[in-house]
Amino acid sequence: MRSLAFLALCSAAAAHPFNQYKAQNLHQKSVGMPLSDLKCNMMAGVNASNIDTLKLDPKFTGEIAKYTCGTDRGIFVLQRPEYEGLTFSCADFPLDWCATGSKTCDYAKMFNDNKKQDLMDKIDLWFEGVFNSSIEKHPADCTFDAYGAMSCPEIHKDDAWKTAPWVKYINNEPIRGVNIGGLFVLEPWINPSLAKWGDDIRDQLTYSQDALSGGKHGCSADKLKDHWATWYTQDDFDDIKNKKQLNTVRLPLGWWYFAEGAGIKENPYVVPDQNITDPKHPINAVLQMIHKAGLKVVIDLHGAPCSQNGLDNSGNKSMSTNEDEWGETWLYEKQCMDDTHAVLEFMAEWIVEILPKQGVNDTVIMFELVNEPWVFSDISLVRDFYFYMLNTIRAKTCKGDCPSSYWTYKTLPLLFHDAFRHFDWAWLLRHYDLTNVFMDTHLYHAFNIADIASDNEGCDRQKITITENIACQYDGLLMFKHCTSLPVFVGEWSLAVDNCMGFLNGSPVSKQSKNNWNAGQCHKGGAAQHVDSPWWQEHYNNFANRQIYTFERQLGWTFWTWKVDEVGQKDPNSNFWSFSQAFGKYITLPYGEGYMGGCDMLESVPDCIESNSNKTITKDDRFFATDLRNMKGRHW
Repeated sequence: MRSLAFLALCSAAAAHPFNQYKAQNLHQKSVGMPLSDLKCNMMAGVNASNIDTLKLDPKFTGEIAKYTCGTDRGIFVLQRPEYEGLTFSCADFPLDWCATGSKTCDYAKMFNDNKKQDLMDKIDLWFEGVFNSSIEKHPADCTFDAYGAMSCPEIHKDDAWKTAPWVKYINNEPIRGVNIGGLFVLEPWINPSLAKWGDDIRDQLTYSQDALSGGKHGCSADKLKDHWATWYTQDDFDDIKNKKQLNTVRLPLGWWYFAEGAGIKENPYVVPDQNITDPKHPINAVLQMIHKAGLKVVIDLHGAPCSQNGLDNSGNKSMSTNEDEWGETWLYEKQCMDDTHAVLEFMAEWIVEILPKQGVNDTVIMFELVNEPWVFSDISLVRDFYFYMLNTIRAKTCKGDCPSSYWTYKTLPLLFHDAFRHFDWAWLLRHYDLTNVFMDTHLYHAFNIADIASDNEGCDRQKITITENIACQYDGLLMFKHCTSLPVFVGEWSLAVDNCMGFLNGSPVSKQSKNNWNAGQCHKGGAAQHVDSPWWQEHYNNFANRQIYTFERQLGWTFWTWKVDEVGQKDPNSNFWSFSQAFGKYITLPYGEGYMGGCDMLESVPDCIESNSNKTITKDDRFFATDLRNMKGRHW
């Protein structure tokens, strides 16, 4: 009996008594690779063809030393047999890295004594040593101010999109698309004209409650139904496909549209007159327009029962001042989770069996199980939720013959959102069959104080310059996620570097997040001066190109969002959130290519000039003197 019990433990990880989800099979090979097998080397833009020129510039060698020599107590080890038992530092490289007969070998002498590929090999070994000496082998341990590049040649032999199961359906390209934000899940900053947003009306739930109880605050079911029917037209989707040369849209949806089909009786939201199985239902009508335009779609459960994150973009904004507990009701209340399971199971049925019968049989390429679970949630329970839904959907069978479509229940590509957690997924996804499962991540610079703080034009310029470099550093983060867990799709990003768009942090203003701190980022001038400034147009264009360039090394991207309403467009900040407004000015064709050449070059970061400084900056200055760090060796 003891031996049988032992075998049972070996075959499956024991489930926690309070964990309702199925235990994992320890015989199932884990996705990804061990952290110890990751590679960290110099960025591709620095290579044997230009290193001899670059090394002559003390700024270049000094910056590399600055971001490597101070890491891990300043020491590193080289995990090669010939260096076993030895510890190195930037003042004490291996003697054989310098000229024969050298008694010492520091980083400056190492640069001086080596050339071309021989020098590059030593730099790569140096970076590898510093990375492997770090405690966590976190993606941030291989940035070195964007000089470092992470890789896993055994897994990531080619760009991730090239092996995606849908790639042949989008003309053998990465996903290039936009989000259809504000259509079926209202957000005050996207839809400012739809309601008098404030203390009483702050999300789609309170809008619906007012509309269904007489409209005391001006909300109307008819107005909402007209919004669904008219705000997006065939012209929008034709424009997205033809003029903007995109191939995909991501469609955010709320649970309440699927409540009836899921057997949920209590639904406090205004919903369409038609059943979701009716081709005339507004969501199905939009999908038919998407199909007609020749676009593909990522279906996204943007709002789950009870709200997975407490944000207005879930349709149910939390009024708790304790941000740490947002989303906990969804995660811990059994009824909330049961309803979410039922909604997702029905949505899978809608995708696999119902839509194909309406002629939308070759349009959906991924199904996202939930958008942005709250970052402070118990991430292991979020993982267990994903695994439960994966098992449930894969086990479903068609009611009768399955209609002709791209996917069956067993092959439908599923998308997990990372809950803004990165390193954790390296160990959370072990021992599970994750065939046709992918990871969604959202990369913004508009919400954290460290990203947005700036009280004058000089600091604004420093901020955008740093974000341009960070866009290249994303490559290490995304590569880490792909190498250690799942291929990555960037489902949301923008050009905003502050939270100055009206209602961006939600409504009411009095209950906004602590991150919505006034650090002067919305100072006078700001966005209004930046919109048409040649300097800012160049840098926003570079910021966009670098993000796209990086994201297209993975599965691709969808920008947030396609458009805001007419009132929202009057806010100059909308230019950085609306693809239709940014296109041609900051986002240009061909995607991912621009005047600074992708990530082969880095920006030299200017000082943040305080608001009390006497130094002035003309808003139309083309460049600072040190704007470019040209990694091709032409100039700095």
